Amino acid sequence: MSKVIEIIEGWANVMKDQFNAVEPGTKMLSKTRLLECDECEIRQGNSCSPLIYSYHVKTGQRTSGCGCNIAAKTLSPSSSCPLGKW
Repeated sequence: MSKVIEIIEGWANVMKDQFNAVEPGTKMLSKTRLLECDECEIRQGNSCSPLIYSYHVKTGQRTSGCGCNIAAKTLSPSSSCPLGKW
C-alpha cells in the first residue's frame, strides 16, 4: 500500500508544481534527485524503465527500473531510487 501513497504524493506534487505551490524543501529535494536521474542508465525519456537493468549502488544487486514517471517520483519525498542513488 505504501507504493500507492508514494505515487499519489508524487502526482499531487506535480499538480502543485504547476501552480508553484510545492514546498521549497520538496522542490529542492526533487532538483537534487533529478541531477542523478539525468545521468542514469535506466532512464528512458521521463520514465524509470522497467525494461532496462543496472546494479544497485550499495548492494550490487541487478535491478530494473520501477516504471515510474521521474517527475512525479522525484517530487515524492517518501520515494526512493530503485538503484539506491537517492
